[in-house]
Amino acid sequence: MAAGKKYVGASAPTHYECSLHGLVANTHEPQLRTRLEALCGDTKAARHELHHEITCIPAIQTPVGPLRREDHMLRLRIELPPSDPTNIQAATNTICFLGHPEPRSDRGASVRPATYAQVFSGNAPQFLSLLGYKFNSEFVRKGYWFLYRNVFKVIVSQIYRLTEQGDVLSAQPVDPDGSWIVQVVADAMSQEQVPRVCEQIDELKRLFDDYVELVVVDHAFLENKIPYS
Repeated sequence: MAAGKKYVGASAPTHYECSLHGLVANTHEPQLRTRLEALCGDTKAARHELHHEITCIPAIQTPVGPLRREDHMLRLRIELPPSDPTNIQAATNTICFLGHPEPRSDRGASVRPATYAQVFSGNAPQFLSLLGYKFNSEFVRKGYWFLYRNVFKVIVSQIYRLTEQGDVLSAQPVDPDGSWIVQVVADAMSQEQVPRVCEQIDELKRLFDDYVELVVVDHAFLENKIPYS
């Protein structure tokens, strides 16, 4: 059985993910990257990433009614070496729970609770199966990220669909024009920290005004809903 990260005296701690999102054309991505290099250090500051993300839903549906809202989707995030994507032994597996976002619109960022538990050994998909979950969908995210002031993670990536289930080598771009998704993310460790983190992200986005428009995503698009058919 897979072994998850242990936390003394409690379950995995919940953070509050504060974020902004944007979209930049493939032709403008080099200018954005140059801007990030200037803000975050140098040309070696970028960290490349390749994530295979699998969404999982409860294997047994809750009957239609109020309790169905308590059903949540879990994500298995498999971080693979970009230079060797088939090297499963070097992969990092993390189970992610992203809660319902705040519906309020006066924040300077999207806010939702987030819990992460790293799986250190064993078969992570089988572990999720033992938890009562089954495969729902999957995608691959390729790109890079910078860390600004050791707090804000700026992720620039492209999304790929898999033509063969589970085979990252079969990944094909979702957007034929090659647009890049830009995410600015910071974690607040408690509800009390959320307002300040949102203010800081709102200030940070002004540094990118000439490169990408960063916006608060409508909370309806971030809902953790189960797509029962």
